[in-house]
Amino acid sequence: MGHDLGYAALALLATTVYYIAFLVFRVSARRMEPLRGSRPFRVARLMLTDPVWLGGGLLLFLGLGYEVVAFSAVPLAVAQPVFALGLVLLVAFATGFLGERLSLREWASVALFVVATGLIGLSATTEGEPRADATLAGTLARPWTMLAVCTPAVAAAALVWLVGDRRAGGRHARRLAGVAYGIGAGACAGLAEAGIRGISIVYQDTGSVRAVLESPYPYLTIGLAAIALGQLQVALQRCRIAIVAVVLTVIGRTYLVLSSTVLFGEQWPRDTVPFALRAGGFALALAALALFPRYEDPAAQAQRAAAGKRVRAVP
Repeated sequence: MGHDLGYAALALLATTVYYIAFLVFRVSARRMEPLRGSRPFRVARLMLTDPVWLGGGLLLFLGLGYEVVAFSAVPLAVAQPVFALGLVLLVAFATGFLGERLSLREWASVALFVVATGLIGLSATTEGEPRADATLAGTLARPWTMLAVCTPAVAAAALVWLVGDRRAGGRHARRLAGVAYGIGAGACAGLAEAGIRGISIVYQDTGSVRAVLESPYPYLTIGLAAIALGQLQVALQRCRIAIVAVVLTVIGRTYLVLSSTVLFGEQWPRDTVPFALRAGGFALALAALALFPRYEDPAAQAQRAAAGKRVRAVP
């Protein structure tokens, strides 16, 4: 019992550190010149030369590392509520201390997302052992499985970047809301997590670092994590962190489940209760996406900009 409580506390600490990294990224984004997704190498250069962003990156990977340790040692019935609690704390901080405001419709979407995260996590079963036996050479020779999971994530990120960078003028011009950026970054982040999962499975099966390097999973993780972090940085410069973080987290967890089914042969739950939990979780996530506004409210956007100017004007 004490062991479980200790790991639960570690899980909460890891999740807190993970979301603190989002706050650091936001501070970094506000310091940077305007970022454009159509210029990814410039975005990467600005990120990698900013010490504040590098500090946030260190916190992010530290939090992820502790999450791997803690969440592998406690039941999902404990881990998922802890993860959801960390998400709720981030939203509370963003609204209470950063001055972000959510409409009633956005609050309803956030609530649906939190519940969906819990249901999808609780639906996990131990049916079948996950397998990750593909080599990099084999994957390149038969790339269809990897393309099937990578193409939607990369396409979503590219589409959001291109649409978000399109200059819309006139009195009715509206910017994309954080939900759009969260979808693109979240799908790539979920696939990067699947890559980490693949690395873990290969190493557990073989005990060989060489086997890990010969597998496609390190390169999947690095490539998709780079896209996710770049889009996250653009999003935090333009949108509210409360919206971006919630959508990114839930889409990432959902895409992790879907991609694991394809890459590692994990089965959809067969028992009635886990099946209902997972189906309900996916249904609630889709409902939350449909409910979220697609564009920022121009009046609220102008109000936040004015508040930001007042804060910067304080000596």
